[in-house]
Amino acid sequence: MLWRMMLTLLFVLCCAPLAAAQNEDQPEFKMPCAQVLKLGLNEFMDVYGEKTADYSTLGMKQGFSYYADCKRPANDELAQHLSPERRKQADAVRDELQKMGNAAWDLAYISAGGGTMYALLKVGAYATREDSMTKLITALGNERAQPAARRRVAASLAKARRLLVHWAHMPKIEVYGEESLAEMQQQYRDEVKEAQAAFDRLQALIRVLPDAAAELVAKQAAEELDAKIDS
Repeated sequence: MLWRMMLTLLFVLCCAPLAAAQNEDQPEFKMPCAQVLKLGLNEFMDVYGEKTADYSTLGMKQGFSYYADCKRPANDELAQHLSPERRKQADAVRDELQKMGNAAWDLAYISAGGGTMYALLKVGAYATREDSMTKLITALGNERAQPAARRRVAASLAKARRLLVHWAHMPKIEVYGEESLAEMQQQYRDEVKEAQAAFDRLQALIRVLPDAAAELVAKQAAEELDAKIDS
């Protein structure tokens, strides 16, 4: 899904100046959540852009947020069929994935010397993460043992650890804005610690999840850490 989003965002950046001139008189965008969710993220973002004619960074962020604000309540409603313990686990997984994903995109942003694209992808990740949560919540209701899924968990976690090792190596940082090199290097180290801590907590959660759910979380963890433009 990330590559499709990248194509959309590249188009967005190209069209933003024209859109800014076109959308001044556009009415506020409104669409029932049922229709938003029926479209799905990619198609919704296409429709949002067409209806608002707002392809600016802010406009696209608002589109992603609009989708996430519909998807999150739907996921919460879906989770009501789970036991209280499983619902608590679902919320904990979401929180840790968000912390780890945010840290990874911040690390990518710092490594690249800034860039609007990274900020857009970080916001877009909130929406794609909620799509992943739908699958996780469904999987949390499946308690059947799946040894093959557990083996795939191990493979995904191994990939995530390799990515953490990659991020742990301090890149050559280009100073921008008012922050000093020392401040940006400290920010980078803090983000690495945040990503590692979230990953450690996710590993603990994975050990107590049903096999099917554990596989999804481990795979998503690796995807969250694989924050780069050419994904």
